[in-house]
Amino acid sequence: MFINRFNEIGNLHSNKERTPAKHCEKNMWLIKPAALNQGKGIEVCRTLKEIVKSFRCKPINSLWVIQKYIEKPMLFKGRKFDIRIWAVATGKHEFFYYKHGYLRTSSSEYDTQATDNYIHLTNNCLQKYGENYGMYEKGNTLSFKDFQDYLDTEFSIYNLDFNKDFLPRIKDLMIDVYLSGKKTMHKSKRKSVFEFLGFDFLIDEDFRVWLIEANTNPYLGIPNDYINNLLPIMLDDLLDITLDQYIPPKVLRDRTDNDFELLYAEYGSTFSKEGLNQRQSYSTPIYPKNELAQVPMCKQYSNNKNDEDPPKPIVKDLLQTVKHIVENSATQEISEFTEITSRVISQINNWELLSEEQLNKSLQALQIIATGNGAAVFIESDHINSIFNLVNSENVSENTQVALLETVILAWHNMKFRKEIVKKGIIPLLVNLALSSCITLRDISFKGLQSLCINPTKGVYIPGKSREHTMIKEKLLVEGGVLGLIKIAKDLEGNEDTKEKSEEIMKILNFEYHIIDWETLRSLIEKSLNGQHVFPSVLDKDFLVYAKEKIDESNKAKRAEIRSRLERDKARKEEEDEFRKKQSELLKMKLEEKKQKAEEYIKKRYEEIRKIKINELKKQNKFSRTIEDKLVEEKRHALLIKLKKAEELEVIQEFKIKQQEQLIKKNELVRKRRIQERKKLFLHESSRFKPSHDRAKSQKRAEDRDKLDFDKTFTKLYYKKRTLDKLESIDDSFLSAPDMHYNKLESSKLIGSLVYTHKGKKSIRKISPMTSKKNLFKIYGRAFVNSESPVSAK
Repeated sequence: MFINRFNEIGNLHSNKERTPAKHCEKNMWLIKPAALNQGKGIEVCRTLKEIVKSFRCKPINSLWVIQKYIEKPMLFKGRKFDIRIWAVATGKHEFFYYKHGYLRTSSSEYDTQATDNYIHLTNNCLQKYGENYGMYEKGNTLSFKDFQDYLDTEFSIYNLDFNKDFLPRIKDLMIDVYLSGKKTMHKSKRKSVFEFLGFDFLIDEDFRVWLIEANTNPYLGIPNDYINNLLPIMLDDLLDITLDQYIPPKVLRDRTDNDFELLYAEYGSTFSKEGLNQRQSYSTPIYPKNELAQVPMCKQYSNNKNDEDPPKPIVKDLLQTVKHIVENSATQEISEFTEITSRVISQINNWELLSEEQLNKSLQALQIIATGNGAAVFIESDHINSIFNLVNSENVSENTQVALLETVILAWHNMKFRKEIVKKGIIPLLVNLALSSCITLRDISFKGLQSLCINPTKGVYIPGKSREHTMIKEKLLVEGGVLGLIKIAKDLEGNEDTKEKSEEIMKILNFEYHIIDWETLRSLIEKSLNGQHVFPSVLDKDFLVYAKEKIDESNKAKRAEIRSRLERDKARKEEEDEFRKKQSELLKMKLEEKKQKAEEYIKKRYEEIRKIKINELKKQNKFSRTIEDKLVEEKRHALLIKLKKAEELEVIQEFKIKQQEQLIKKNELVRKRRIQERKKLFLHESSRFKPSHDRAKSQKRAEDRDKLDFDKTFTKLYYKKRTLDKLESIDDSFLSAPDMHYNKLESSKLIGSLVYTHKGKKSIRKISPMTSKKNLFKIYGRAFVNSESPVSAK
């Protein structure tokens, strides 16, 4: 394909090449790597042999771009230059350009015969290594103001203004590039991102602007003072429109203005309440000065060829012209479609002056334009109004109306045209025609309504198209398009031959519209019955009542179906979860088994390998460890095992302690509960036996008093007896021992029935108050038995 194009351009004889012939005299081409910047890897080739040789040296599967070289550029003081402009594309589908760009100049005079890249390429990264870098301009860089001064001096006869003659075309090319790569750029659909771009442009000697390339990683070096002052301001403005919206700066900006200008916004944003597109009309001339406009090579070839053809009738020539434009639409501009469409519609407007054959040819030409890339031209001018007026006119013949409706339906593949024609009110017209008595108009109108309802991209979000189709669906509900299809389905339902078609219509409507849409339509029907909304006149009140009942039945059935489907989905999901749970348990068991087997195998294999290595070392006399080393190693191993067991025992002990604490707490709770129950029972019993308890208590006090009196009496008797007799028994000798025998006692010791209390160096013998009467008689019995005793027992 490229070889054919190269040969055709070399012969200045091509019916497809859009580049003017003056730029093809030397047939020069640029070869660029697709993934590099800063002028790296760029080659200038003049022959096919050089190009083929260059590509043979390239790595396999590497990507390269081959681009036609513009051979007649505008020169700045005899040297080539290009224009660099920065731009930003945000995740919100906004596209900005920076107003202050700059020119990059070459260091050497321009010459197409020269092979030096310093002449043909103006990148700063490349030019700074040249011998003449900075000789003419500091950093080989100029501002737009310097360029305007040069235009005023060198091209004063043309009265050129950079902002009026060059900048609008630059903006158009930047918007076209953004729109062509928008789908790829916004693939992730993230809003808080942006892409910084650098666009390079070239102006030829006829003042036409050419796009050289768009860089996703533009060079931000500082070749001179102008860029040094411009770059910080640009970066500050860049962060203002991208980052500051999400993370407000702590320090306010010094500048209130922002030099980034919004060129395109698909939706409303903070910079534009509604969508914005500053792209000029496609019919705008690409040459700012008409007297310097160049003819594309393909047109020049076509004109030379047409000069040899015999003249043809006007209508036939018009039809052939349309066919030729559509066949070459990939290389044609929209301005040519605008011109030819205006001629065709002008002839159709004067249908009364045309013969039937001429009118058919004109309608055929219009349909050819609608099927191709020229459908967009219906929106650019007032063509849509002319077409709509012709379709809605009562004076136009039936066949002409049918052909125009077919043209409109064919042009609906262009979503913008579809949106605009719907705004003009095509839906009520189609409803009235679809329910009219004319069969041909009825069929084509029904086809139009049906195609409007169908969304070819249902379930897939496409920026622009999906939103516009949603608007069209709402229009069909509001303006009676859906009701018109329902009435057509009702009329077809009574006939057996057309019953399948009726079911197909309702199937399409139920597929495209959901319950919420049908509820909206029902509310609109109620408003129409109350006189608050107007549908087309063919939709009478009886039908509206029927449609309302039909919608209620359908919605009820759909809700029941949705409920049953949700229940089925829920049950299926539970079954899937249960099955998945069982599978996961089985998988865990299998993994555990595999893990155990693997551990056993590893352990066994490890022992085998260890034994093998030990044996090999013994055989090779490399087993040099002494007995002490072995003992140390064994001790160390034993110590590690002991530590490990100690840690395990500690863990077990902690676990047991925790269990015991839990058991103690549990027992404590049980004990408290039992004590509480016993307390309650005791209080209950005490309340019953309180009188008897009081009697027993008083009797106990009386016994205690008697006991105390008895103790006092015997105490007196004991001391009297001591003064009279000295016991010689073991017990009495012990009791009468000196005080030093009791110095070893603590403050109080109970021996038998006596209590010895130690106070300093003296010991006092007392009778324990807990001693019973029987023991007291044993101790002091002799005092009562001895007749010689002066004390008598009573």
